[in-house]
Amino acid sequence: MDPLKRVTPLFYLAIILLNFTHNTYASTTQDFPVPPDIANANIQEVRDADAILTSAQFRQTLHKFANGLTPEEIAQQSLFNKIALLSLRSDVQTINKIAAQQHALYTYAHYQFYHQSVLALQDAPDTDFNHIAASVIETELAKLDDKQFVKMNMALGWSVSNARTYVFNLFKQAQQESSLSKDELLNIAVNCQLYYVLADIIPVANAVITQQQHRRFIIEPNTVVNLDSDLTLSTTIVRRRDQSNPASTALQYTIYADESAHIKTAMNAAAHGYIGIVANSRGKRSSKNHVVPWEHEGEDAAKLIKWIAKQNWSNGKVVMYGGSYNGFTQWAAAKHMPKALKAIAPYVAANLITGLPYENNIALTGNFEWPIYAASNSTLDDSVYSDWQRTNDIVDTLYTSGRPIVDIDKLAGRPSPWLQKWLAHPQSDSYYQAMVPYQTDYQRINIPVLTITGYFEGGQISALDYFYEHYKYNSNANHALLIGPYNHWTAQNVPRSHHSNYALDPVALKKDTEDLVFRWFDHVLEDKPKPELVQNTVNYQLMGANEWRFADSIDLLNKQHIPFFIQPLEPNEVQPYKLGQQLSRHAGRYLEQIVDMSDRTEQRNLAPWPIIQDTLDTQGGIHIETPVFEQDMELTGSITGFFDIAVNKRDVDIGFNYYHILPDGRVFHLNNYRSRASHADSNESRKLLEPDQLTRVPIVNARFTSKLIPKGSKIALVLNVNKNRDAQVNLGTGGPVNHEHISQAGELLKLRWYLSSQINLPLKRYTEQPKT
Repeated sequence: MDPLKRVTPLFYLAIILLNFTHNTYASTTQDFPVPPDIANANIQEVRDADAILTSAQFRQTLHKFANGLTPEEIAQQSLFNKIALLSLRSDVQTINKIAAQQHALYTYAHYQFYHQSVLALQDAPDTDFNHIAASVIETELAKLDDKQFVKMNMALGWSVSNARTYVFNLFKQAQQESSLSKDELLNIAVNCQLYYVLADIIPVANAVITQQQHRRFIIEPNTVVNLDSDLTLSTTIVRRRDQSNPASTALQYTIYADESAHIKTAMNAAAHGYIGIVANSRGKRSSKNHVVPWEHEGEDAAKLIKWIAKQNWSNGKVVMYGGSYNGFTQWAAAKHMPKALKAIAPYVAANLITGLPYENNIALTGNFEWPIYAASNSTLDDSVYSDWQRTNDIVDTLYTSGRPIVDIDKLAGRPSPWLQKWLAHPQSDSYYQAMVPYQTDYQRINIPVLTITGYFEGGQISALDYFYEHYKYNSNANHALLIGPYNHWTAQNVPRSHHSNYALDPVALKKDTEDLVFRWFDHVLEDKPKPELVQNTVNYQLMGANEWRFADSIDLLNKQHIPFFIQPLEPNEVQPYKLGQQLSRHAGRYLEQIVDMSDRTEQRNLAPWPIIQDTLDTQGGIHIETPVFEQDMELTGSITGFFDIAVNKRDVDIGFNYYHILPDGRVFHLNNYRSRASHADSNESRKLLEPDQLTRVPIVNARFTSKLIPKGSKIALVLNVNKNRDAQVNLGTGGPVNHEHISQAGELLKLRWYLSSQINLPLKRYTEQPKT
């Protein structure tokens, strides 16, 4: 999601990863001194960054660095970085050319408006910059229709304060280094230039946009709806000024109370011909109730939908859409199936027990401060994510100290009652089952559903769990899935050119989530043509082939697999274990791992970053790989099968990293897997292991991916114990893992992986699609 206002700084950590690592600012060296303005500054609070940002010497340093980069070095950058560097070089012509080629005329409009204004100011040097910029922006906006205007409005929805906070964190990080690598200095240059441009353009743009949006739309920014004697909700309602007849309503239901963002969202729906409504959870904005995340969203949303259907501007039809928590609220509403609800489009839909804070019953440390951010007041607590270095330090301390995960809020110094409540429910019980459809509840959900998620989406498991359960319990389900090389944020919006250091195929960039969703709603409600990318039940982008493909079901894709078994090494053979298609004659043999669970100087089963690397880091795990493929293969689906294991403990968290080894030897990380052995058969009940007894552990909820595997490639897995900072560490005592302390680690963990384990890789011969 581009607008900084609408994302947390954790997103910036994901999309502009820091790799901080001297001499002079010349393009021939890889090392750079820390800029003196940063090195000598006293940086304690965000406002301390201003002395650096306003330094003429510092800005000169950034321009000199950018101008010292070669065209080849700039060309290798992601589009996000490339545009900022070209802006530092004042190369407006190339910015405009790239934006047109990439169909990103709105995405980088802030840079274009900035440079248009700078050029105009040269012709009128006595004119105020803000006046020039306002004229430039107003002229351009007047050319746009309502849909284009809203798209531009959203593209300009950046937050200057969040951009400032992000560079503050970069400066703090840099102060800890003796020198910077080229990538580290580049990251500083890119984000500082972004801040400079936003600081000059966004306040002006907001004033111009506010004037124009009221000419185009009727906006009710905070309408309080009384649903019963003890429930009031705040809503933002937007209609087109020329809307004369009752229309269908497009509803987002969210805990993220942000009025300016809600207006943009609802305007987008109105521009597409709907009544746009964004409703906030109970207790948010002007609601008089207490804030209660998750628990009442379904019943509250269902009541609101009934209210909407009775309004004179409503034609009685309501559709819901939105991502992450707003995806969860759709499923919560569908559990109650109000009559007026005609379709839902959840993207990256969240679920407490299958996404965050739990994944396959393992409690994750990521975003542990979310309850305070989202549920501590009537809006949002923006202070929570202002210092992501502090957050990282807390997670690191939890891991290295070996304290139980229930202590994480104590380490943060802020009690988190909601987090503690969820940690008190470590398996799928009635608490979670009351929130969203459970088993036979899906039988009532016969409305069309469109799920959108991504291969690199942290919460993919929860989004797909709704998909699987819907088809499992409802033979009449009308549910489509769209999935591609997207992360949590790009799955919800317009993708960027790169994920990490992987350049997306051009066809993957064609997905504009909300535009696609509204075209899908038009198809459902008005029988208009299907969106180009939604042609079947499963609609997926085959990475590396520059193709979208379509299938009847995920089950069919997964059944097109090749079973593999671990092969024993010959005596004195030093190489990765091979995966063969025949069960070994020595199936009773095993590979043994011995792991000191109290040793926190190492991490195992940690997902690598960047996703494409020169070599494979086994992290102490067992490296197994297929033979080299002698023909092009298509890898589409999820790994299935089982592991036969034995461990000298009552429980263990296992996992693997999953790789495509390219013909040139580079390594592409496909995804990461982690699972609690005692919950592999069921996330609702725990079955402890018998120490040292062979146990068959099914592979459950492995992530879906799709990639062309060219001739000369291999697939590799690294089997491991899941022991890293990203999740709690299961010490295997058999007691409540959320309360396990490092002092309970006991004897070294001995884990046997038996050669009888079966790993089904979703591989088939690649066949090129006919050209149309």
